[in-house]
Amino acid sequence: MKVVVSIVILVVAVSLLSLTVRTTRLGAALTVQNPSRIAAFHQAPHSNTNSVNISGSNSNGIKLAIINFDDGYKSQFTNAKPILDKYGFKASFFIVCNFVGKTAQEMNSSSVINFAGKGVEQMTWNDIVTLYGQGDQIGAHSMNHLQNMTSMPKNELDYEIGHSKQCLDAHKIYTTTFAYPFEKGKDNATIVKQVSQYYSYARSGNYPLMFLHCDHFIKYSNQTDCRTYLPNGKISYANRYSIVGWSHDYDRIAYFYNDRQMLDRFIQVVNGQDKYNKPGKPADAIPIIVYHRIDNSGARYSTHVPLFASEMQHLHDNDFHVISMTDIIYDNATNSFYLNNQ
Repeated sequence: MKVVVSIVILVVAVSLLSLTVRTTRLGAALTVQNPSRIAAFHQAPHSNTNSVNISGSNSNGIKLAIINFDDGYKSQFTNAKPILDKYGFKASFFIVCNFVGKTAQEMNSSSVINFAGKGVEQMTWNDIVTLYGQGDQIGAHSMNHLQNMTSMPKNELDYEIGHSKQCLDAHKIYTTTFAYPFEKGKDNATIVKQVSQYYSYARSGNYPLMFLHCDHFIKYSNQTDCRTYLPNGKISYANRYSIVGWSHDYDRIAYFYNDRQMLDRFIQVVNGQDKYNKPGKPADAIPIIVYHRIDNSGARYSTHVPLFASEMQHLHDNDFHVISMTDIIYDNATNSFYLNNQ
């Protein structure tokens, strides 16, 4: 009898132990988190997604997503592209022209500003031309990724904004879209005017969803359409020169997420459109997901490769339609956006 009792106790102990060492689908063991950090996952910063269902179910119609990569890191080509190719997904890659082809050592030189990409290997022109030739969009992200665009003389501003398009043109890569370095300049009339002279659109941030009628950014704006200038003459929060993306890295850094929590947050964000996109009606909300490095370095602006793979698998397995930034079209008659072929 004592032997039987001992065996039962041992089985219970092993079962309890297994509950404390669960591993995620990403292969990393979950650890006990700071309670205040866990609470932050469910509080105000996530109200933007309107308490969406994170189960992956879809009761409101077609699901959409747009994938962006900033800064032109080599890992986007070597690590992200094979995963995208696996599911037939295309993305938009925003390139800093003077960084193209630089090695990690060259990116660590004094000529490169101190930012997240300093010391990190960049894609080559061959990589970028390959992406473009296979149907990915290539966008401009300035010449040098400088922080001070709002205080630049006009000739320097023209170089950073206009010449970055000419640089891509020289490699027979034709783009209509610009992305602001450090998201600075989207509300500056001089910069927006300069951008509008070279590009049809520009991407900014940071919000979980882009609304095609620009009328649900309640936290930041009470605008009712997407016209660039408000009645008071100020630039609106969302417009053709401020198409709003969601920084995948921002949430991970701000809330100290591990990969399991970040996957949950990703699912929550991409499902946020369910409230707005109704069956039989044109889509009104799209998540534009912005990544930087895709590697296992653990750097601040880096997404682990297994996490990125799981996120792309989620989009595929839940029948998301991954479309391009070029599918977002501005309608001057209605001062709103619509989707190509919708």
